[in-house]
Amino acid sequence: MNPFLLRRERLIRLFVLGLFVLGIAVCVIANISLLRALGFGLVCFSLHARSTGIAWPEILRLLFAGAGRVFNLLAIFLLIGMLTGVWRISGTIPLLIDKALSFIEPDFFFLWCFLLCAGLSTLLGTSFGTVSTLGVICMLMARAAGIDEVLAGGAILSGVYVGDRCSPMSSSAALVCAITGTELYANLRAMFRSGLIPLLLTSAGYALLSLLAPAHNVDASSASLLREEFRSGVLVLLPALSVIVLGVLRVEVKLSMLVSILLAAAAGVFIQHVPPEALLTALVSGYAAPRPELGFLSGGGIASMSRVIGIVMLSSSYSLLIQRSRLLDDFSRIICVLSQRLGPYPATAVTSVCTAALACNQTLAILLTQQLCAPVQTDRQSLALYLEDSVVLISALLPWNIAFSIVALTLQQGESIIPFALYLWLLPLCQCVKSFAARRRTLAKNPRRA
Repeated sequence: MNPFLLRRERLIRLFVLGLFVLGIAVCVIANISLLRALGFGLVCFSLHARSTGIAWPEILRLLFAGAGRVFNLLAIFLLIGMLTGVWRISGTIPLLIDKALSFIEPDFFFLWCFLLCAGLSTLLGTSFGTVSTLGVICMLMARAAGIDEVLAGGAILSGVYVGDRCSPMSSSAALVCAITGTELYANLRAMFRSGLIPLLLTSAGYALLSLLAPAHNVDASSASLLREEFRSGVLVLLPALSVIVLGVLRVEVKLSMLVSILLAAAAGVFIQHVPPEALLTALVSGYAAPRPELGFLSGGGIASMSRVIGIVMLSSSYSLLIQRSRLLDDFSRIICVLSQRLGPYPATAVTSVCTAALACNQTLAILLTQQLCAPVQTDRQSLALYLEDSVVLISALLPWNIAFSIVALTLQQGESIIPFALYLWLLPLCQCVKSFAARRRTLAKNPRRA
């Protein structure tokens, strides 16, 4: 191609991407729904594709085909919304929180904040659902006891993303499976192996921080409020136990969710004596706490997933269009060079920082990182693990990314908690060290590859 035309084409690509980034920045700064920025991106990318010679019918076909890649996720998103609503009204989440609070020891407060939030997020599969319930209570306890809120916030931020990364109920885990064409439980096994050492190191870190900044007492009065409002019983705990048992048996995740929802509905009707209309409301629009003191329990329902569904469908719709119009080709070449010099995982991590910074949300960052790094790592299973160990967590380390800002807003904390989110730092760091060590061994055996 003529050098002048090549430079012009590159400038046009940069201009289109710049417009998209500007649209996202305006929405973030002005607190406008990110869906508008993604809609603006859809227009920009479609016009760019048309300028490269792609006909409008083909553009529409690519848009629908892109959305179709994740269409099967809609059922999972709807089930997640129903589950988070019915678990609240059935008393399952209140019971789990009540039991969790009984474990907290003042001498190891930060450690227990991390472990309990990690456990609940693994059951729920949602960082936002965990931080808005147990996370809020842990922060209130820290505030009442005069414990360092920044350290507590870091421990909670770490914990809520343990399950967001590796829970069978996680929407991000389902998205990674869909775009890489991998199997969920195979991914979970790989994530367990790669995440075990960082989890242990994180726990040791929070144990040390707890000893350096001990709490003399903690206020667990929220537990008594939960006991007053909700009845306990074996049936109330069954929805959570079913998720664990069916997960171990590797039952298909949608069926596992459906069983848990039915059990929770039964607990709501027979144990909590919830009227059918209130149960239906919790499933669709979420649970509304009857008392202001229990406001942290409100939420969930299909309505809570509408924004996520919109972001996923819009973001994925133009993924194939971007690929066909070669909008990201220049960046793909840079990533290939990075991969040759650093290794596939470090290149994926660097890409994740850029996509998470530009996209301002976890979903689009996952889609862009997969698209950019797929040529670098052709093994789908490895690519799925790299995405889970990089962009899913790194998104929550950027102050302007929704993955962090929602958690921080819920906890009423600022970006000062980011350095203390040990798990989010240690897992990518451990993977980088592992990658560099493996690369060093390879180069030692075959110096010509250096």
